[in-house]
Amino acid sequence: MPEDHSGHASGFRRLTALAFTILVLCLWAGQCLGQTVLEDIDEREKYYVLTLSGLVGKNSFQQTQAVLTLASSPPGSIHAYVVTVTGWPKNNGENTFVWNSEDSAVESVLGRVTCRIVSSAATPPNMHFFYLSPVLFKREGMVTQHEGERIRQVRKEALPTMIQARAGELTLNVAGQQVDGRVWMTGYDFVEKANVRYQASFQGTLSRELKNTPRIGRND
Repeated sequence: MPEDHSGHASGFRRLTALAFTILVLCLWAGQCLGQTVLEDIDEREKYYVLTLSGLVGKNSFQQTQAVLTLASSPPGSIHAYVVTVTGWPKNNGENTFVWNSEDSAVESVLGRVTCRIVSSAATPPNMHFFYLSPVLFKREGMVTQHEGERIRQVRKEALPTMIQARAGELTLNVAGQQVDGRVWMTGYDFVEKANVRYQASFQGTLSRELKNTPRIGRND
């Protein structure tokens, strides 16, 4: 007698339909999570304390801190929310950066946000980074045994150079009380007369609102 494959085919169809349903539910749940974190912020802003590590110019850095804020967009904005980043506790501290998503192109998929600087000759983007320009460490004359102390003193007292970003991208992954991501920016140092690249990775946790202050140099 010929073998009846109808039962096997029916079972396979049921398994296929079940797998498809589970996939759709998972995608839907992920979309809802992303919307909850990124778009459902009408009642209050969300603040995350970030720890940065990376490279600026030829120098690496670690344990630099910043504050990331997620907020609802102002009236007339083309974005659903605003992402801003500033240094902390000094908003212009060494190796920190400033980002404002209102001045960038924003994409968001399942809790992942990508912001790219869009070049505009009319309105420069409000994005920049700070570092101690190498020219600040240069000295005239011979190097002495006190060179290490001199460099430490410069690092303590000098005001970081602000570099206006000409290009850059911020990628942010949001999952409840945790965030992580990467950023890169390039600009021109008019003090050093050279192009500079800033890049960093970061992790952060949800926090209360934090107020930063500007670094003014010397005994600030």
